[in-house]
Amino acid sequence: MYYSNKGIRWIIFASFLFLASLCGYVYYIYSHTYNDIMKDVDARLLNAAQSVKFILGEDYHNNITGPGHIDHKNYLLKSKQLSEFAMQLELEYVYAMILEEDQVYFSASSYTNDDIKNNKLTYFYDLYPEATESNIKAFYSTGPVFEHSEDQWGHFRSIFLPFQSADGRTYLTGADITITDLNEQLAASVTQAIITACFFFFIATLVGAFYIYLLKQNLTRDPTTGFANHIALERKIHQTPQLHMQLAIILVSDLEEIISFYGSHIGDTVMHKLLSRLDKLKSSECSLYRLSSNKIALLTTHINNTECVKQIENLNKNTPLLCDPFIYITLCAGIASGNKTLLIENARIAVEQAKRSRELVVFYSDAMNTIKHQYQHNIKIAKDVREAFNTSQVHAYFQPIVSTDGNEILMYEGLARIKMNNTLYEPDYFLSVVNRSRMDGQLTRIIFLDCVMRFRKTDLCWSMNLTAQDMLDPSLAAFFDDELKRYPTPQNITFELVETEAVANFNEVKSFITMVKRHGAKVFIDDFGTGYSNISNILKLEIDGVKIDSSLVSQIVKDEEVFLFIQHIASFAKKVGLTLIAEGVENKLVVDKLAQAGINYVQGYYFAEPAQTLAQVEQELSAKAS
Repeated sequence: MYYSNKGIRWIIFASFLFLASLCGYVYYIYSHTYNDIMKDVDARLLNAAQSVKFILGEDYHNNITGPGHIDHKNYLLKSKQLSEFAMQLELEYVYAMILEEDQVYFSASSYTNDDIKNNKLTYFYDLYPEATESNIKAFYSTGPVFEHSEDQWGHFRSIFLPFQSADGRTYLTGADITITDLNEQLAASVTQAIITACFFFFIATLVGAFYIYLLKQNLTRDPTTGFANHIALERKIHQTPQLHMQLAIILVSDLEEIISFYGSHIGDTVMHKLLSRLDKLKSSECSLYRLSSNKIALLTTHINNTECVKQIENLNKNTPLLCDPFIYITLCAGIASGNKTLLIENARIAVEQAKRSRELVVFYSDAMNTIKHQYQHNIKIAKDVREAFNTSQVHAYFQPIVSTDGNEILMYEGLARIKMNNTLYEPDYFLSVVNRSRMDGQLTRIIFLDCVMRFRKTDLCWSMNLTAQDMLDPSLAAFFDDELKRYPTPQNITFELVETEAVANFNEVKSFITMVKRHGAKVFIDDFGTGYSNISNILKLEIDGVKIDSSLVSQIVKDEEVFLFIQHIASFAKKVGLTLIAEGVENKLVVDKLAQAGINYVQGYYFAEPAQTLAQVEQELSAKAS
């Protein structure tokens, strides 16, 4: 009886373990299959949406004024090209859209055979009333937007990809693929998973060992070419008893262009062909790996091996790698020798140097340690910046804008500073990390709120800088809209926009300027003279003032042409009612020359350095005056 009860318990435990494992395995297969299907779908959609722009042509969306922008015959020709393209990619539709007064219109669209039979072709400037919120938001996005949608044409997975025409209009290219058969594919996968799982658990030892072996193989193999991958490389380096080895990383410089033109399938074929050719040419003492989509590695225990250089020279000859279509490739390589623990990092630095300098082969040397130190320095800066944001150590420092005689303060500019461990960091130290970390909006909010706290209860005027990313961020625009409503004297606030960014994003910037000026705030163009320097374009933005860049101001004493240019701008600004400010004033000679040119207001270290309190600024101004 004891053994019987014990056996029953083991059967129950084994059954429970089997069912739990089966459920886990089925769930894994389900999610893995779903992700793979959707990843493939999204890749096809992205490729299609990018291609629509080239099918239509660069100037297709320029200067659209209404339905008569393109004649009926040319539109049908474009539709036919799009339809043939959609059919080749097995997509339902590819199209382009424009936005007019919050209404979405088609500017181009493919069609299906059913559309022809039912006379449901989409024509130029047809309204798309089923446009979703994601569809409309995509016009203000900086990257692709994916969504599931259902309308009169069916149930789709869609992509919207924003572009900008030459006249500044934002338009979308898009693609749809039907996904009604997704559940059927998943159900088939689940059924197969259950059968496989049952078989697996009934013969656990044999199948389990085989499964583990296959799993290890898959983890160390590139799925598209079958060659060993970066995991296999790292394992090989770790397991090799020798301490010193040589690693060459070969970069296919133009693979991304090949993929963007011919598609990812041809890109994978190119890499498979290249790897196969290298595999035949290499000696038995070399190991071959595919590191990433466009990088290959050759590992050898011989430190002074020149085999890699010879192979690259042979492959870089003017002969096609593929003949259908004709594909030519350009290779470069970085080679590192020495301590195996540093091989991969050093070889990567060398190949990046080869790519930048357009050299065939670059050998890693001690001279490149500065690049490695720069990487480490960037990591440290990123860590410091995150800590500064998390511990509220980002502050606004204030610098006055004064009259040339120093007797009048026009306004104070709020400038971002980080103060950590009694050390003050200026934007040159941290701004690139802030941009790369997508923390621009957070920094802008901090500086704005710091300025609001300092000036809300005063009648003083103040300004702050905004980037194009700030103005293109809908959430930040909504933030300013709400804050300006609550600020008692918004007419005392000035937003400074960089000239090149403002003109390059004209329509979006114009909308932002209209919003802030509706509240009474002012807008200046900053760094004038470094970019387009086209005053007519700037005036179309309806700005209130211009700040001349310090690079021009610093030359006014020695360069007569710069003096005449600034004098002309000052005269023009006076005629059209613009406030003109010269930045970066460092000495009395520059101040006098600016006053001679007709500049009334200046900003720079000659009068006062940025300070955390207004009292410090006023104290420094008084000291300079005396």
